[in-house]
Amino acid sequence: MLKIYHSQGARSLRVLWLCEEMGVPYETAEASFFKPSDEFKAVNPLRTVPAMKDGDVSMIESVAMMIYIMSKHGPTDLEVRPHEAGYADYLQYLMFGEAGLAAYGNPLVGTRYMAPDDQKQNWTADYLKSAIVKRLQFVADRLGDKPYVAADRFTAADISIAYIATGAKFAGIEGDIPASLMRYIEKLRERPAYVRAAAVK
Repeated sequence: MLKIYHSQGARSLRVLWLCEEMGVPYETAEASFFKPSDEFKAVNPLRTVPAMKDGDVSMIESVAMMIYIMSKHGPTDLEVRPHEAGYADYLQYLMFGEAGLAAYGNPLVGTRYMAPDDQKQNWTADYLKSAIVKRLQFVADRLGDKPYVAADRFTAADISIAYIATGAKFAGIEGDIPASLMRYIEKLRERPAYVRAAAVK
């Protein structure tokens, strides 16, 4: 069984959500940012969340975990195949949810919570905020009135993108999410699988 090292609100939410959508069994273990257990540190010396164990397999990247789970426990409609229309969009937004959006938030969150008071407001923090906001608008513009980002159906790419609403809260820029994008995310959050995943502590 998959063992997912989870902290509520962290990127592990993506992995739990995917498992809930697919009906893949998993168990969770606590993964604290500030007081990591010895078990967690052994699985992920970087102390970042999430981490995952599957037998002898260890992983620490949430989107990579999603790809692994879909490949191992699929087939699933959450994955778009190369022969399908929308495959390129699927790949782009699956990766963009992390590399183009959430990753920019890491140093912003670190600055907000851990920097000395006289360093919390600086040029880099302002740049990171503007970069995320610009990318949020990019997704909103490309999404338009569509309910999903790829292939005219709900996919893992939507899970990847939707995490930004949680990440933005920690970064202090939740109010900067374009209204149309927030409506898209709120609709996704109505899915029973999301509700179950978000309730896991």
